[in-house]
Amino acid sequence: MAKHHHPRRARIIFYDVAQEQVEAMSPAELALLEPALDTIALNPGVGTVSKHAAYREYRGASVRILYVPTALGTLVLVAYVEAG
Repeated sequence: MAKHHHPRRARIIFYDVAQEQVEAMSPAELALLEPALDTIALNPGVGTVSKHAAYREYRGASVRILYVPTALGTLVLVAYVEAG
């Protein structure tokens, strides 16, 4: 029997400010944000290194996310989100 390979996903954790931003989003904004977070969880290195070097920035489909991937790629700390 063949083994099914499931890609490893990083756990997404929101800083307080980002959590407040998510809680204030409309359902339409959340619908834009969710696939972007899934993309980052599957590949934490997908974003570009920001000019501040500590953060990565992901942009796409009316979404902007600033985040910090941990060294082992098991956690992604989300600092800021925009959608819409």
